[in-house]
Amino acid sequence: MLRVVTWVFLFLFWPVFAFAQLQLSHPMARLVVQRGTDGNGRLYLSGRFTGSVDRVEAQLTPAVAGQGVATGWQTVQTNPANNLFLGYITGAGGWYVLNVRTVVGNAVQEQVSVQPVGIGEVFITAGQSNSRGLGIGDNDLGTNTDRVNAIDSINHYYPQPPAAPALLSSGDPSPVPRFKALTATRRIFPMAESSWGWGELGDYIVNRYNVPVAFFVTGWDGSTIDNWQKTANGIPTCNAYYCTAGNWENLQPYTNLKNVLRYYGSVSGVRAILWQQGEAEADVASSDIPTYADRLRDVIQKTRQDFGGQNVPWMVARASFNGTKTTPAVVAQQENVIATSGFNVFQGPYNDTIQNRNAGNVDVHFRNVSRPSPHPQYYLNNRPIPVDMGLSRFARNWNNSLNNAFFQNAQPITPTQFAVTGNLAAYVLPGSTLAVTFSTLGAFNAGNQWQVQLLDSLGQYKSVLGSGSASPIQVTLPSDLQRGRFQIRVVSTSPAVPAVPSNLFQISNQADLSLSMSINQRAPDVNTPVTISLYVQNAGPGPAKGVVVRNRLPDNLAFVSSSDLSASGTVLTSAALDIASGATQKLSFIAKPTQLGTYQNAAEVAQTITIDPDSQPNSGTGDGQDDAVQLDFRTRQSSTAVFTSPNPNQVPLPSVSSNQPMPDPAKADISLSMSVSNRAPSVGNLLVYTVTLTNRGGLSATGLSVAAYLPAGQMFVAGDDFGVSGGALVSGVSSLAAGSSISLRFRASATASGRGVCTAQVAAAGVPDPDSTPGNGVTNGEDDTAQVDLRVK
Repeated sequence: MLRVVTWVFLFLFWPVFAFAQLQLSHPMARLVVQRGTDGNGRLYLSGRFTGSVDRVEAQLTPAVAGQGVATGWQTVQTNPANNLFLGYITGAGGWYVLNVRTVVGNAVQEQVSVQPVGIGEVFITAGQSNSRGLGIGDNDLGTNTDRVNAIDSINHYYPQPPAAPALLSSGDPSPVPRFKALTATRRIFPMAESSWGWGELGDYIVNRYNVPVAFFVTGWDGSTIDNWQKTANGIPTCNAYYCTAGNWENLQPYTNLKNVLRYYGSVSGVRAILWQQGEAEADVASSDIPTYADRLRDVIQKTRQDFGGQNVPWMVARASFNGTKTTPAVVAQQENVIATSGFNVFQGPYNDTIQNRNAGNVDVHFRNVSRPSPHPQYYLNNRPIPVDMGLSRFARNWNNSLNNAFFQNAQPITPTQFAVTGNLAAYVLPGSTLAVTFSTLGAFNAGNQWQVQLLDSLGQYKSVLGSGSASPIQVTLPSDLQRGRFQIRVVSTSPAVPAVPSNLFQISNQADLSLSMSINQRAPDVNTPVTISLYVQNAGPGPAKGVVVRNRLPDNLAFVSSSDLSASGTVLTSAALDIASGATQKLSFIAKPTQLGTYQNAAEVAQTITIDPDSQPNSGTGDGQDDAVQLDFRTRQSSTAVFTSPNPNQVPLPSVSSNQPMPDPAKADISLSMSVSNRAPSVGNLLVYTVTLTNRGGLSATGLSVAAYLPAGQMFVAGDDFGVSGGALVSGVSSLAAGSSISLRFRASATASGRGVCTAQVAAAGVPDPDSTPGNGVTNGEDDTAQVDLRVK
């Protein structure tokens, strides 16, 4: 970035004001957190900022009127450190815009928002194919309220050839979530290939309680209670329909359910796990029926152990119909589990009552005959649903079980721990050792460990880097890690809670060079030596090799001496430098101004062996890249002369795109600019002001009047193009053709020292201007106003 010495000087001698750049890293849009028994919920949040702030505050406002209860501003954290904040806001169930702001003293610095976010109901489903849906022509209706949400991706695939196990799914830690509205055809992580009946079910709950809903689906095709119970206890099993193909990998189907609880339930909370399974027992696992209840109880207990010992409620559907018959013995086993005293399991729908479930035909799977348009909104009333809308009937059955009594008695699990991974450098070398920091809220158990995971730029799991019991944890990146963008998150073990990931960082061997400049005297006498210093900084991540810096001296700035740079005429050049990541190399020289005037000295990185990600060496000093710098100073005795460093190798810059609208051929568009001959005069000096009018429109401008206003300490000198009228200097232009400009001048004498601002405006015009109003003042920012500031010594 091009730097001018004015700013360097001010930086050295004026107070430093740091501006905080606020970024919200959690929650993400459409996250729904589970509300408590009182109808309220805690929404954790975190983010990053630059500079310093006294406190961070947050506020909830309904996304749509009536869809929540607005809160006041609540303090999230006071005196946040390390450019990271975390905390929470509490609110009533609803669908919200979350506003977050940083405050210094009583002044708001920055404000950001994310929307929508929700406090409502969260469900996880498990079982077999009627729990997850097939997504093949099922004509799912999805949500119509826009307040039912899910992660629109899946964690499984069908291998080829088909003789292999019918379904494969990764056992990796779950990715960072990205939620979407659960509309028709949208998937539900990790297993549902459509919204199935869950999008519609969500609308029933939204309509009844006016809160948003989220679903996670872990159902598994053809799974039996034996599959679930054994994999919950670490024993691989196979698809009972195709067992000769081998066991399902990664202890599926249970691993998906465990990961959803640990990676999502711990963050969002959960109302209940909804169980839809039992159809397979009549087909291929009838020998398991007598032990079905014991096995299901074991699965339920295992989920609670894997969820940090929390007594998550379950609702068990009574389901056994396999497309040809029902099996009452399976239903009896399911009812046995429901009836277990104190077991926190609730009676779900009796879905065996829907047998003509496949678009009106008898089948094991549910399906709607069509997807009516507009959405039929069955959730709004209890009118009968057509027989051929099997999925919609499935959703209503579940809604009838998820009644008011259930919500009054099923004690939800709400999140009570929260963690955020700390900031990392923007560029990192492969094989680097990192100190991974993190911050937490809430209590973690004795013996808890934190696993450090490497994620890709989309939040997908890559590998485990290490572990530890407290922040920071030292880990080493793989030495063969390819270039790209990554992030890191820590995950606790007791209870299992994934932290908000770190910032994205770039794996690269590149070196990010920047150049700055300073001077020891900004207003020297003529022929007085000054020391100019160049600072070459390497922000990494790699070392910079063969760095050569070049400074072309302006005319009349005579080189005196340097131990860091060699001189060839007026060109100063450094030796080839190697600069370590994070290091700064200082190069100084002595020169002297030999004539009165202002000097603009420029330097650039002329050569480097290592690639710089955001600048190009030897591209000139006028392109704004951060490996070039310009510094200006003037002699103590004033002069209008300006001496500038030559810039013979400037890479051509793109043309400047105008931010102005295309000229209207039917209008005149007048703009104003102003300059002065000397912005740092002495008392008694004569100043020449130039006011330029430009017509950017398509029509000639007529009857133009311009008014200028001198600051205190200056006296108008008659002559030139302006005269005095009242308290203003005025001039006129009878006509200004489209696309043309005219410059008007007036003079003034500096009579007193001090700072001042001379202003001007178009005071009158004979034709309308599309973007400004003549005569309405000089402080409104319109383009028919102009000003120039100066300081009289």
